Amino acid sequence: MPDRLRLGVIVAADDETRERVEPFRLALEEIADLPVDLFLMDTMADAVEAIAGGRIDYVRLSPSAYAAAYRLCDCVEPLVTAGPDDFPARFHAVLVARRGEDGSVALEDLKGTRVAVGGTQSVAGYRVPLANLAADGVNARSYFSTLVEVQDPLDGLRAVLDGRVQAALGWSTLAGEAKNGYTAGTLNEYYVSGAPGFKNLEIVWRSPPIPYSAHTLRKDLPDALKRRVRAGLMDMRREAPDAYLAIEPDLPGGFEPVVHADYRPVLITYDTAYSALLDPAAQ
Repeated sequence: MPDRLRLGVIVAADDETRERVEPFRLALEEIADLPVDLFLMDTMADAVEAIAGGRIDYVRLSPSAYAAAYRLCDCVEPLVTAGPDDFPARFHAVLVARRGEDGSVALEDLKGTRVAVGGTQSVAGYRVPLANLAADGVNARSYFSTLVEVQDPLDGLRAVLDGRVQAALGWSTLAGEAKNGYTAGTLNEYYVSGAPGFKNLEIVWRSPPIPYSAHTLRKDLPDALKRRVRAGLMDMRREAPDAYLAIEPDLPGGFEPVVHADYRPVLITYDTAYSALLDPAAQ
């Protein structure tokens, strides 16, 4: 066992990060039965470099940041992810189109059409769908006539309904009621907005499920310690809700276990086979 556990936390614009995460640090000390030292990181990129470089042992990363860390070194593994509610803690990139006159539309119907996408760094609006469509045998740059960058996913849906494009990328939990646009995501935001045309929209493609976060440890830590930390995190929302919300204030649904393969939809965006497809210069 190590003498101490080094916890990295991203500050971003929160000047009170140290005080906010203290309940989590204390809970982690009890779970790990080790002193836990806190290291504050300015950005997600700093956290990726710190855990890949061995300067910290544990950090909460986004799915894409976990993939980036794994790309730097095969030295990290995820333990748990958090969710927004009691549904499975996963979301999907989705391709949404307008229903045809017969009431349905399929991906094959969109060949040669215009598709709205997000910026080139957007995970669900660009990188994940383009790479995973390619993995399904659909090269978006040749299959569709044009990829049209839009301001945000909601603008993409409006573009579908007013005819500027024939489909748009977004994201969805695909949990709950379809008639309400599911529990969260682009369709749900459009439904809640009350804008017209919601019933004319249909999902024609979805990515594999993607965890919301990645509580990541160094792979070289003892397996007994990793099992202990995972088990403690799984019980945290029930046994120490203040500690849980200190590290996951925006995802109050609790932790569930994950493994490396759960992040494959994001991991393949770093595969060299898809570099040309995702490269902005290829547009």
